[in-house]
Amino acid sequence: MVNKKINDLGLGTKAKRLVNKDGSFNVKRTGQPLSFVNTYQALIKMPWIPFLLLVLASLFIINAAFATVYFYYGAEYFSGIESGNAAHEYLECLFFSLQTFTTVGYGHIAPQGDSVSLIAAMEAMTGLMVFAIITGLLYGRFSKASAKFMYSKNILISPYHENGWSLQFRIINKRKSMIMDLRARMLISFAEKGKGRTYLPLPLERETVVLFPLNWTIVHPITDESPLYGKKREDLAKMDVEFIIVLKGYDDTFSQEVHSIHSYRHDEI
Repeated sequence: MVNKKINDLGLGTKAKRLVNKDGSFNVKRTGQPLSFVNTYQALIKMPWIPFLLLVLASLFIINAAFATVYFYYGAEYFSGIESGNAAHEYLECLFFSLQTFTTVGYGHIAPQGDSVSLIAAMEAMTGLMVFAIITGLLYGRFSKASAKFMYSKNILISPYHENGWSLQFRIINKRKSMIMDLRARMLISFAEKGKGRTYLPLPLERETVVLFPLNWTIVHPITDESPLYGKKREDLAKMDVEFIIVLKGYDDTFSQEVHSIHSYRHDEI
């Protein structure tokens, strides 16, 4: 059965690498208005360390802003702050801001006057909303279904059965969760002179495994109908070949479908 050409994979016709090693698309977006920025999605997908640093920096900036307002009013509008040392006054205002923001309120410092009390009340409400947003983001990050597959460093062209050849690579599940009905699809992308890039599905020896507790070697037999048939390493480099792998299965921990995308280029064979 001859493979049917896929005219549009959604990746365009020109690219150095279509899929990065982490599974993300090698796409750079420019000239987009701010309305296209999905802040929630960006915060959910952001790595943990940058996310935590962003949260801490945001909390510090908000509290420093309120502390500056309190400091502008002056120490005489607060009971418990001794005036005379500007650095000490600002530090006390910052501590008061943190106590108000988190609704702790130790009682050592208290606002005096309606205007300062109103600002403190606004900060307390701001703190409740900010912590509600952070809690929602944390829940979204922890509850987001995701797969953790490890792919072999290289993709191999290896002997297959008697006098045959195959393209193959291995994957393992890095988590202890059980993946069921894991399905694999492989496509080859290559450049054709005067035609841009072509995408072809590669038939696999086995496209599905019912259970995936250990590892799986995914194999594409190189028959005379395969686009790899008779090709040498120099031919694959000239064609700028890239293999795109898409995995999708059911994770019993999340009770949801999870997926993973990976790719190998011709220089990784």
